[in-house]
Amino acid sequence: MILRSLVTLLLFHLPRISFQIAGIIRAVNRGRRAFRKALEGEHLPEELVDELVREFDPLENVSLGKLLRSSLRPRR
Repeated sequence: MILRSLVTLLLFHLPRISFQIAGIIRAVNRGRRAFRKALEGEHLPEELVDELVREFDPLENVSLGKLLRSSLRPRR
């Protein structure tokens, strides 16, 4: 019983969680690049662009532990 749940965790749940986290990070990075490109298109100073991108970064205070805990929680 324990071996079966360990195998299930290693073969099904960990890869799924890893791909979900990678997808979230990829989407956030894509949005950050698009935001930076839009600000640079408005001919704003580089320092202001850097500060605005840092200010609106959604992953600034998010830890990997929080992401893992939220994705491991059973869905209802």
